[in-house]
Amino acid sequence: MASRRIRPLLTGGYIHRHDLRDQGWRPDAIRAAVSAEGLEIVRRMWVLAPSAPPLLRTAAGSGGILTCVSAVELWGGWRPGDDSTLHLALDPHSGITARGAHVHRSVGPVPLPRRRLVDRVENVLAVTATCLGHDDALAVWESLLNRKLVTRDRLVATRWRGDRARQLRDEARATSDSGVETRFVYRVRRAGIPVLQQVAIAGHDVDALIGSWLVVQTDGFAFHSDAAQRRQDIAHDRTLRALGYTVFRFDYHQVVNEWPRVEAEILAAIAQGLHVQPRPLRRARPYRLLTS
Repeated sequence: MASRRIRPLLTGGYIHRHDLRDQGWRPDAIRAAVSAEGLEIVRRMWVLAPSAPPLLRTAAGSGGILTCVSAVELWGGWRPGDDSTLHLALDPHSGITARGAHVHRSVGPVPLPRRRLVDRVENVLAVTATCLGHDDALAVWESLLNRKLVTRDRLVATRWRGDRARQLRDEARATSDSGVETRFVYRVRRAGIPVLQQVAIAGHDVDALIGSWLVVQTDGFAFHSDAAQRRQDIAHDRTLRALGYTVFRFDYHQVVNEWPRVEAEILAAIAQGLHVQPRPLRRARPYRLLTS
């Protein structure tokens, strides 16, 4: 047993001590391996690697399980807003309290995991349905679909509790590339404006197409972190305009915090018929050569 190592057994940077016990590890062997491998035991139950994500380390120390937007953040999905509050799932009958955390004690479609630090995806989706506004919850659901952490078939087959989760099940698709795109499309359709997503024009997909000639591109919260991608996006905008398309580009702040203004600009463009006819192309005046 002394030659065995715990680190290869870690999933996501951690393992429950009972899982080690089930594999034949004695308490003294666990302590020795933890010390030798530079690992850490948290709350006597969790063995964590130094590289374990901070969210997992916080959950282990709290006695809860990551759920709602905290689990979504760990998975790389859409977390709306700038609130970094920790969201934890606790057994409805548990006496554990987690100071400073948003605690969820609701019963989800599947039982809470007993030896994991992250809730199951069905429970996470169910919690977001009641914890978030509809457009933010839809953005979360679609981000997890887009990342293939859940499938449409799985959503349809799950027995969801409550009308809000069932409505999200019916609406969610994997089309959106980002949460801000989901919010844009949802709000435009809520205003009665038909819109198509991810339409290929001039060699690239556009986020949204209203009518035949009004293109809308949406920039996620971290779009500016990739300068090369930003330049490529702007170049594509120029190509579209040269072809006669009207192109609007809105960023995260505008879609999330300035929606009335965004909607007004879209409606004004529709009122001018820019969605049903190409934008007139401006032709440069030819230069006249001056002769003496």
